[in-house]
Amino acid sequence: MNWRDEYRSKLCSHKEAAKVVKSGDRMANPLGLGEPTTAMMDAVADRKDELKNVQYLSALVFHPYKIFAPEYKECFDMMCGFYNVLTMSQHEQGISTFVPIQSSTVGAWQKRRNEIDPRRTVILCQVSPPDDHGYVSLGLDLFFTPDIIDQGAVIVAEVNPKMPHTYGNSHYHVSRFEKFVEVDEPLFSPPLPEPSEVHKKIAANVLTLLRDRDCIQVGIGAVPGQISKLLADSDLKDLGIHTEMAPQGTHLLVEKGIVTCKYKRTHPNKIITAFTIGDKELYDYLGDNPMVEFYCASYSNSIPLLSQEKNVVAINGSVEIDLVGTIASESFGDSMRSGTGGQLDFMIGSYWSEGGRAINIMPSTARKGTISRIVPYLTPGARVTVPRHYAQYVVTEWGIANLAPLNERERALALIEIAHPKFREGLLEAAKKRLKF
Repeated sequence: MNWRDEYRSKLCSHKEAAKVVKSGDRMANPLGLGEPTTAMMDAVADRKDELKNVQYLSALVFHPYKIFAPEYKECFDMMCGFYNVLTMSQHEQGISTFVPIQSSTVGAWQKRRNEIDPRRTVILCQVSPPDDHGYVSLGLDLFFTPDIIDQGAVIVAEVNPKMPHTYGNSHYHVSRFEKFVEVDEPLFSPPLPEPSEVHKKIAANVLTLLRDRDCIQVGIGAVPGQISKLLADSDLKDLGIHTEMAPQGTHLLVEKGIVTCKYKRTHPNKIITAFTIGDKELYDYLGDNPMVEFYCASYSNSIPLLSQEKNVVAINGSVEIDLVGTIASESFGDSMRSGTGGQLDFMIGSYWSEGGRAINIMPSTARKGTISRIVPYLTPGARVTVPRHYAQYVVTEWGIANLAPLNERERALALIEIAHPKFREGLLEAAKKRLKF
């Protein structure tokens, strides 16, 4: 049987594809653009009365799947590696539980999970149409999918002509798949948050820390989006990009000659990423582009790989930081907001990179200015994302604190200087009490 005949033999409806999932399976979705459509996941959810004990692993979901409703909890044991606005209420309601995991270790976690709880794994994802040789591409999201597939997962894929072929570790032959469902849906493209004046000041402060030939990692959100805009208008040159998520505006930075990647030690002349979320213009640029290579996060976020690169600059957002530099970026107390993600990978990687810098950004206040994000102690229950000994630059709209060379008392004073002025006196008193000076 040639690959075209094999592909046609595996084509089916969402209802038929959903039958691949069996009781006792572990079911996984890629994140973001790799996740299946609502129709696919709802077809699985509709089987709740016939399925039992299905573990469901998700992360950074952007589709409003009905499987997240409370009535599906008995059938599907839901675990999440990264919450967002759409899904964080699941944690509050007890519908799902968080998996403490960083991006580079998802594949290793899956292997270790199977050692204590052996299950067949089924992954449901979106792919590109097959090429002339019978290979589909995972397209714009490789975050953990190759790691899961290569551990023997059963694959059910929606084939979407909107998903481009990409370079890197992206291609699998149609023979590797159990079922295909053809769909034609636009790729998810969230509106970029509009930056406030505070966001603009933070981004401008970050830009002062960047130099020619830096190799940058930057995330999603209003501040990173503003950083990309400021970079495009800057006179910086020969930047590289080695990142977990390809940032908005990547194409503009290349077109203007600001990003060339030609001084990178690893993958020279290439942009390295694991996934992206942005707009159609960004997707069109990243797809079918030999300058851009996609890999799973176990590779893109590999700390040994990052430490070989020069001048790695990691730019990530945080929720709260205490006076000795302990950073919480994924929860406010016990309230989960996101997940560990790749922040710690890049914090450590940049720490050991020659000339590297890790930058944590946050507004100085929250809740309409009523509370400080720089605090004497983290809110009880806060999940620590970055231990204090890896904290480097902290940036608010009030300035920059370089914590890396400082002792704890010096750190407290540096952080108080970039706190909102109305909280500085109270923070100083707390620092004197906590650090005994």
